[in-house]
Amino acid sequence: MPITRSDQISGTIYVIATDAETAQRKALDYLQDGSEDREHNHYGVYDQRDAADKELYNKFSSYDTDRDHVYAVSLDVRIATE
Repeated sequence: MPITRSDQISGTIYVIATDAETAQRKALDYLQDGSEDREHNHYGVYDQRDAADKELYNKFSSYDTDRDHVYAVSLDVRIATE
């Protein structure tokens, strides 16, 4: 799910992290980075589960498959209504 500026964002992003708290922090850092050239892999954040799994199990990556996992972060950001 590509993140774009609008009034509503919903969907799921996938984060490689050691625990849920770290996944949350990485996802928030990624979402707060407003630059156009932000890189998913810098944050360990991916739009597709397959891409995150591929990077996690890439033998040339710095991830440890015994320690790191792919976390699904669900987003539902919208204008609050009464």
